[in-house]
Amino acid sequence: MLKFIFKNYDSFLESVRYNIDNLLHKKNSQNSNRLSLKPCEILNIEIEKQEKNLKEKESIKIKQEIREHTLYLRLKKMALGSTNLYIKRAEDILKDEVEESAYEALDYLKRVPKNLSKEQLHHIALFKALIYELLEDFEEASSEYKSAIKYNNTEDALRRYKEFVERSREVLSWYKSKKDQLRFSSLNIHNIAKKEDMPNIAKSLDNIAKYYARSPKSRETGKRYFKEVIKIYKKLSKEEPKKYSCDYIKSLIDAVEFFMFSTVLLKEANDLLNSSSDCVEMRVYLSEKIKELKEKNFIKKSTTI
Repeated sequence: MLKFIFKNYDSFLESVRYNIDNLLHKKNSQNSNRLSLKPCEILNIEIEKQEKNLKEKESIKIKQEIREHTLYLRLKKMALGSTNLYIKRAEDILKDEVEESAYEALDYLKRVPKNLSKEQLHHIALFKALIYELLEDFEEASSEYKSAIKYNNTEDALRRYKEFVERSREVLSWYKSKKDQLRFSSLNIHNIAKKEDMPNIAKSLDNIAKYYARSPKSRETGKRYFKEVIKIYKKLSKEEPKKYSCDYIKSLIDAVEFFMFSTVLLKEANDLLNSSSDCVEMRVYLSEKIKELKEKNFIKKSTTI
C-alpha cells in the first residue's frame, strides 16, 4: 500500500514539474516575442487589450479609467511615430497622465507657430483632438479632427474622425444608462436642456460643485460638476459674449481657486479679459483675483515652454 502511494506521489510530482516547466517555457516564449516587437507594435497590442477590457466592464468609473488610459496610449503611439518636435514636447508634458498636464499640453500646442507645413499642422490638430477627447470636450475634439481633415484629407484622417464619433457616442450611451450621472456629460446636458435653461443649470451645478469643494475628500466630485459649469459658460460666451463672457472668465478663475485646476486656466482668463471690451463691471475685481492666485505659493506655475 505504501509503495503504491509513493509511486503515485512520484507521478504527481513529475506531473507538477512538467506543468510548471511548460508554463515557464510559455511565459519566456511570450516575453521573448514581446522583446522582439517594435515599441509601436507593443502599443498596438496594449491598445487592443484595453479596448477588449473596456467592453467587458460594467462600472462607468472603471470604464472611464480604461478609456482614459487607452487615449494616453494612443497619444504615446502618435508621438512615437511622429518626427514633429512640438508633438513630442506635448507628449512629454502628458507623461504623468493627469488632467492638469492635459491642459498644459493643449496650451503649449495652441502656441506653436502658424507658419508650419500643412502636414505638421495636420498632425498637431490630430494630437489636440485626442487630448480634447481625453478631457471629454467632444465639441472641441470634433473641431480639431475636422481641422486635420482640412489640412490633409487622407483616408487615415477620415478613419480617425469616424472612430472618434463612435467612441464619443459610446461615452454618451454610458451616461444615458445612468441617469444620475447625466450632469457629468456636457453633451447630454446640451442635448436635454433648452438654451434659455442653460444659465440656471450652470448656477445649480456651480452651487453643488462648491459645496463638495469644502472638503478635500469630496473635491474630485465637485471638480466633475464644475467642468460642466466651465463648458456651459464657454458655449454661452461664444454665442453671447456681452452677456456671458464675464461668467466664463470667472468660472476659469474659480476652477483654479476652488478645485486646483491647472494655472493654464488663469492665463486664458487673463487673455480673455485683456482682449475683450466686455465684462466692464467686474474687470478690476477679476484682474486682481487673477493676480492674487498667481502669487499664491501653493499653486505651481506652469513649466511649459
